[in-house]
Amino acid sequence: MLFSKINLQTELIRERKAQQELLGEVHQILHDSRLRDEEILRRLKGASGEENFNDGLSEEDKARVFKLTEIKNLCIRYRLRFLDTVHFKSDYPYAAIAEINAFEKKYATKIERFYIAAPDHTFNLENVNKDPLLFAALGKGDYYLIHQWGKDLAWHKKITLWPLQSFKNCFIALWILSAAFSFLIPSSIMQINNVEAEIYLRLWLTVHVFIALMGFTVWTGFTFNKTVSNKNWNSKYYND
Repeated sequence: MLFSKINLQTELIRERKAQQELLGEVHQILHDSRLRDEEILRRLKGASGEENFNDGLSEEDKARVFKLTEIKNLCIRYRLRFLDTVHFKSDYPYAAIAEINAFEKKYATKIERFYIAAPDHTFNLENVNKDPLLFAALGKGDYYLIHQWGKDLAWHKKITLWPLQSFKNCFIALWILSAAFSFLIPSSIMQINNVEAEIYLRLWLTVHVFIALMGFTVWTGFTFNKTVSNKNWNSKYYND
């Protein structure tokens, strides 16, 4: 009845029921979110699927799409590997999972294939440096940058890793080091009064220092299974 008396016990039970229903909804939302996160993590760590994403990205998201050649050049420049996430041995931050979840919700899609650009020690490499970039493979040679974590590379990496980008760079760097060593030796140490003879001696020394450095470089490469970046940027083998 409209003007029936209020029973406090009944009201208290009704209040408890409302609170339980609200908590139940919250628990269900959290449960569904946890299941989605676990499913995404399984896709990241499991076997690769198809690259079947359809076009239709927003202008904002198109700015995060990169071609394979762009990623390749980055990996060569900073000595990274670009591999399927099934080879990635480190943990994923929750922010990366959340980014994937948000992307898939936004476009009502399901990304089946992911790639990581990171230093080789972060992968489980088979027999034959710390800033991962997580990509979603969109197909047609396009890769969407999902998330980046870790610290930025030190400013000097661009210089110190330049000789390791290719055999050509390595060859040039060895010549520069050899010439620098030979021509920075003080004339007082060489004890040659004739300037022309001193120059010839420095050139002779440059050539022989280059031969020694080249031999050491080749020995190091074979001994420790190392090669230049443009040869192994997308290889899953540690000795390739």
